[in-house]
Amino acid sequence: MATATQQYTDKELNYYRICKVTTDILAEGLRSIFKQEWDNRYRATLGEWKDENKNGLDFWNGESPRNRKRNAHLLTTMINGDRSEWDGTKLFYAILYSDCIRGLSAAVQSNVDDLRKFRNEEFAHMTQGHLTAAEFKNAITKVHFAFQALGLPTVQIQAICNQSSFPTEELRKVLKKVDDLKQELQDLAKEVEDSKQEVQGLEDQLNKDISSFCILPPKPSHDVAGRDREVANITEQLKELKKANEHSLSYLYISGNPGSGKSQLAGLVAKRFFNEVKDMPEATSFVMTVNAESPETLLESYVSFARQLKCPEYAVTNTLNSKDLNTDEKITNLKTLISTKIELYRSWLLVVDNVTNISGVHGHLPKHGSEQWARGQLLITTQDTASISLTSSFHQHTSLSKGMEPRDAGSLLAMLSGIADSEMDQEVAQALDYQPLALASAATYVRQVRKNKVSSHFGWNDYLKKLEKGQRGYTETILSETNPSYPKSMTAAITLAVENSMSSDEVINHTFSFLSVCAPQPLRLDIVTNYILDVQKEIEDKEAISMRILRCSLLLFEEEKSGVHIRIHQVVHDAINTVIKDQHLQAVNGAVRSFSQFIAEHLSVDDLDSLVNRKHIVPHLKTLSMKIENLFSKQDISEVAQHGDVNIQCFPSNFQTLGEICEDHSEFYAAKRYFNLALEIIQRSDAGNVRDVADVGLKLDKVHLNLSHFHQAEEHCQYPLAIHNKELGHEHANIYHNLGNVHWKLGDLEQAKEYHDRALAIRLKKLGSEHLDVASTYNNLGIVHMHLGDLEQAKECHDRARVIYLEKLGPEHVDVASTYNNLGLIHMYLGDLEQAKEYYDRARVIYLEKLGPEHVDVASTYNNLGLVHIDLGDLEQAKEYHDRALAIRLKKLGPEHVDVASTYNNLALVHWHLVTWSKQKSIMIVRGPFV
Repeated sequence: MATATQQYTDKELNYYRICKVTTDILAEGLRSIFKQEWDNRYRATLGEWKDENKNGLDFWNGESPRNRKRNAHLLTTMINGDRSEWDGTKLFYAILYSDCIRGLSAAVQSNVDDLRKFRNEEFAHMTQGHLTAAEFKNAITKVHFAFQALGLPTVQIQAICNQSSFPTEELRKVLKKVDDLKQELQDLAKEVEDSKQEVQGLEDQLNKDISSFCILPPKPSHDVAGRDREVANITEQLKELKKANEHSLSYLYISGNPGSGKSQLAGLVAKRFFNEVKDMPEATSFVMTVNAESPETLLESYVSFARQLKCPEYAVTNTLNSKDLNTDEKITNLKTLISTKIELYRSWLLVVDNVTNISGVHGHLPKHGSEQWARGQLLITTQDTASISLTSSFHQHTSLSKGMEPRDAGSLLAMLSGIADSEMDQEVAQALDYQPLALASAATYVRQVRKNKVSSHFGWNDYLKKLEKGQRGYTETILSETNPSYPKSMTAAITLAVENSMSSDEVINHTFSFLSVCAPQPLRLDIVTNYILDVQKEIEDKEAISMRILRCSLLLFEEEKSGVHIRIHQVVHDAINTVIKDQHLQAVNGAVRSFSQFIAEHLSVDDLDSLVNRKHIVPHLKTLSMKIENLFSKQDISEVAQHGDVNIQCFPSNFQTLGEICEDHSEFYAAKRYFNLALEIIQRSDAGNVRDVADVGLKLDKVHLNLSHFHQAEEHCQYPLAIHNKELGHEHANIYHNLGNVHWKLGDLEQAKEYHDRALAIRLKKLGSEHLDVASTYNNLGIVHMHLGDLEQAKECHDRARVIYLEKLGPEHVDVASTYNNLGLIHMYLGDLEQAKEYYDRARVIYLEKLGPEHVDVASTYNNLGLVHIDLGDLEQAKEYHDRALAIRLKKLGPEHVDVASTYNNLALVHWHLVTWSKQKSIMIVRGPFV
């Protein structure tokens, strides 16, 4: 006979449904939360939680001895790692109270705790068997809301809400679980009460005695500059961070290359922080420094930290001497011990110094969101810029790689060297890139050398000469041998950092390889990224490459309209070249291709108006030309051609492109190297032809002409002329144009005029009267006519050139400036000095804007302005212009160039006039004025 199905009232069904939610659904949600929190913390170290024995052991190992003892009845099951065996008590312990899961977000902490209170306080005290609809709705809403806030699925909860019946067997199991739960809660309540009494006793002991203290980073063996402005800026950053995070922990990172003074500056900031807070009423504060260079130094620092906080010595000693704990576990236990005292202080600053690996030390630092650590701040010094998180509301980052403030750098040099010379202080500081360790080494060396009577006259000029000779490392040894807080020299520290960066990061390895063939001047970032994409085919993400480079502490970066530029300190550049002793063909080949690609995509070799956009790459092309020449002196072209990664057939074209850029910027020797290499490869190549040889010969002709190698220029011009006459006939305007310039420089003006006339006739016939090449020929004919004394004809030629240039190129083009310069010469010869000065000033303004202050055309204009001012009687201004012209010409052309000789001649003329005028003035003073 079948048993009649038992009928349940709505109140009974409500009670059974809430039992189901509390015992099953709630527990399953907690298991998900625990895995989520574990994986967030340990995925990269201990691994994801997979309910395996290893997970359980990792959890057990993460618990302090105290927790293991108090919660042994829970951990006996939990050590197996299977969350399905964990009931609510174990899950709440694991999430809310275990040592492994610390620093929960506020949302997780509060909502999980709400679930705990619901289970332990509300559900446990419900009248068994009955629940009104309102009571049921109120109870399940709390669970539903918490699940939503925690991001847990609520489908099952909703299904329970809609459920109209409850299976009898399942009900029996649920009620059994409820009874078991109540018994567990009773046992737990007793254990909690016992633990409270134990904790209370410990707290009474720990909370009684706290006091302020200040432990700063170790000081160097020498005095340090105050760096007041930097200290004030960083102090203000700390205050702003604290204002924005009044009730939570905040971080400030100080990064920089070795020797940039991170620890010194952090110490100065920490000292100011302590001085400002120590006198505040009822404000017990501290400053503590921990050395995070390695796990061992960090453990030692945490031991000292715990003792400064007056934590129980037995706890510190037991942790330190424990044979069951490794170094990381000891640090974790000490940090837990310290956290019990840290919240008693009103404010504090923890200096985490010498962090070499942020990801490695991060787990041992206080976490943002921890209530115990909420009243303080962390000041972290590191070279590991790449691992610093992006700026957020609770952490900021400042870099010291650019060096000290110039004024502070000069003061440091004067203080340590004993030499008071502000002008030389700034020159030396700039040469050392304002790096504190380099400055201290230099000043210490100079001071020690001057102590010897024989070399007591030794000064900054002598030191700079040693730098020029590459003797920097030798000058750094005195300080490194007497500075226990930082026993490495600047060069040694930077070299080690370069080696570590190159060995640990492929992108930085390629970056430094590229920079080793460049000058230590600013360089467009996209040129470097193109190089890496070219030499490392496996790397395809240009943006990822850029981000990696931008986070290297050994490099500096400047934002300009044209893009981001990389800048590099001289000591870093020297270290890179020390580490990379031999220039590899791959680096040179990649650099040539990258520069050529950049020029093709962003610059126009034929557009002289783009000179202003090209000048930043010229120092690098100059250095690269010497590296290439050195490489080809060691490897024959045939050897290079056999290298699988090098297409030597592209070299002549690329070398000519780079040479033309150098020529346009007055780097004639660099241009000569490129053109000579291109010519040699063409002549030895099966694919080369005589016309290619002729074209390169014409370019070499122009370079030799600018270098005043007139006979070589004529030789390089005659060969192309013979080739073109044979190949194409006699109408070769470019060759006649160049020959005209050669003969003008040689003083053969009639022959020069004849060649320019030929060039003009051909260009007018083939190109028309408005072509830019026609204007160029008019310009050169005007110069020849001027030297022949036919000033009116010269003026007419230059006016025609100017009209064409203005129409085709606009008023700001350098070719327009060239006609202004030539018209100025004519007006000076005609005696119209004011008009000549006006033309020269127009030319100077355009040249300076388009070519930069060190171009030979700028020097030419200075030279001409100097001559005008001599004739105007303004001798001091004339001297200033000729001095500027001489400086540029010496740098760009060398001391043996005829233009340098001309400038010396003009300066001699100025000095002669100055002396003559001085004597005449003296005579007038003695004799009195004429009536």
